[in-house]
Amino acid sequence: MTYDNCESHSKRGRTWRWAAPVFGLLWLWAPTVDFALSSPSGWQIVLVAAGLAAFAPLFLLVVMTRRAIPWPLLGMLVVSVALTLAADDGFGWLFVWAASAAAVRLSGLASATAVAAITALAAGALALTDPESALFWGTTTAVAATGALWLLIGGLLRANEALRDARAELAELAVGEERLRFSRDLHDLLGHDLSLIALKAELASKLLPARVEQAATEVGEIRDLTRSALQQVRESVGGYRRPTLPSELAGARVALEAAGIELEVQGAGEALDPDVESVLAWAVREGATNAIRHSGARRAEITVRPGPVTTELEIADDGRGALGSAVSGHGLTGLRERAQAIGGTIEAGTGPGGGFRVTVRVPADQGIAAT
Repeated sequence: MTYDNCESHSKRGRTWRWAAPVFGLLWLWAPTVDFALSSPSGWQIVLVAAGLAAFAPLFLLVVMTRRAIPWPLLGMLVVSVALTLAADDGFGWLFVWAASAAAVRLSGLASATAVAAITALAAGALALTDPESALFWGTTTAVAATGALWLLIGGLLRANEALRDARAELAELAVGEERLRFSRDLHDLLGHDLSLIALKAELASKLLPARVEQAATEVGEIRDLTRSALQQVRESVGGYRRPTLPSELAGARVALEAAGIELEVQGAGEALDPDVESVLAWAVREGATNAIRHSGARRAEITVRPGPVTTELEIADDGRGALGSAVSGHGLTGLRERAQAIGGTIEAGTGPGGGFRVTVRVPADQGIAAT
């Protein structure tokens, strides 16, 4: 998953996290309308206006921030009790929001205890108004049931958050392991050559000026060793930076599924020429990026078709089709340059059945193509 993909997914996730509680607050209209129809006095109207103005931000503060929740939650309960007793018993429904917030933000025994305590508080407040009314039983039951439901949902949310943290930690560990591997490879590659270069340089300095010809021979060998070491470093760095098709397919699956796009992969099991595999890996990365950013798709398919002469990779989705930013962006331009560098071609546009499709065709064997 690229940084752009992570950022796009993160923004989308933050939007949905805010949408749910804000939508929930819209249901405050129901007790508010009942209160307005009950011919309230002026001071009750002022009390309700001030109470609801405080309740909404307190609810969002509890649900949406990582700050400590006792004081905001206590404020919600104070408003709930005050409006239920002093304004209208219909505001007993505010305890539903309080129980839901406590269930989402607390964990383990603390969340279950908070829901039980809020249910008892709601029952006590409503009992002081009209304990025999259907509202008493309906509201108390709703507080308990909704709190229990959000205990389950909160557990799932916390499990998902722990899973995301674990994935991030595994990714960091993988990067660290790769750096260690690369450093070990460089040490193995250069350790012997650099030691030999140092010895020959010392020998050449001792041979000068008495034995110029022998010193020149040593200097020539130093030059050859230096060139060999430099070539090994270039090859090592090239292999280190080159993406692989399996890793990019795995990353694309995680990224697309996180964006709500189902991915199906076909024909990716055969070994490929390293240069061919590198171009196809870049194609997978670019195709996944385009699908997440531009397509609005629900399903995507990646098909690899190895052949004796040409290897083809196709990425298709069922989204909105070709858009200007997707077809002419820097990503496809760079991918086209990589494919052309090994004699390949790129086709991008709306597929026959709609959606967006990218097809990459490259020579199957770069050794044969080079000859």
